[in-house]
Amino acid sequence: MAITPKSSVDIPNTTGIITPITPATTSLANARIGYKNLLTATTTSGAQAMLTPNTWERFVPQGSPFNTPIKFQFPELTQIDYIAIGAHNLYSGLTSNNNPAPVAITLSYATSIGGTPIQIETLTPDSDDALMVLFDAVNAHEIILSFTTFAESTELGVIYSGKSLEMERPIFGGHSPAVLNANTQYQSTISESGQFLGRTITRQGVEASYSWRHLTSDWYRSEFQPFVQAARKTPFFIKWRPDTYEDTVFGHTTGDISPTIMTGGSRLMEVSFKIKGHQDINA
Repeated sequence: MAITPKSSVDIPNTTGIITPITPATTSLANARIGYKNLLTATTTSGAQAMLTPNTWERFVPQGSPFNTPIKFQFPELTQIDYIAIGAHNLYSGLTSNNNPAPVAITLSYATSIGGTPIQIETLTPDSDDALMVLFDAVNAHEIILSFTTFAESTELGVIYSGKSLEMERPIFGGHSPAVLNANTQYQSTISESGQFLGRTITRQGVEASYSWRHLTSDWYRSEFQPFVQAARKTPFFIKWRPDTYEDTVFGHTTGDISPTIMTGGSRLMEVSFKIKGHQDINA
């Protein structure tokens, strides 16, 4: 289900001169943030753990292979445009135990609980990084996760679904993708004579900084500020450049998010924040 492109809109630059800045012609050039998790229930035994953002608490499907669809519900018919899964081992869990077969995940939705599934997308993870699937908005009462194969060690940690926040502008040069930017703490063992004896990873994750400029004040206040308030307590998914990369991170901010009015009398705003993302030590 491809996202329908949007037409471009001219905006003024910070100098106040009427020289247009033309954003990308498709919304997929803009970062998407999934912080509104509107799922409230599940009819799959044990999957309740996935409805909280606690990455340590996992749903371990029983059976090998586990071929029963996992179902989650919204309290009512709800408009959604993303499904995201974090803190999973859908790649490493399956490739362990001498089982290299890739797993295929089919995401579907239904307009009623127990209704006929309507397929959104099938994907095959090539890592244990977070997954965030974007699509044109649909009205759903239930979402369904179906898998072709499972390893006995498969774990699923977090699932979000709802309406994503589409940033008003793309991220331009200077960004360091979180999935390539490790934040690791080590414990090294050194002998009395200074010989290296080994190293253990004690904490592992990823980190990145995100920044945007030329945000209109009205958009910031109505669209971005609710995310700012939610991010004080709740982790979120972010996909920084959906039109080019599948990179998705599930993590939390390292501090408060505060905007700045840009110079030049345009009333445009800029904002940045840092995120620490989840990554298992054995990932």
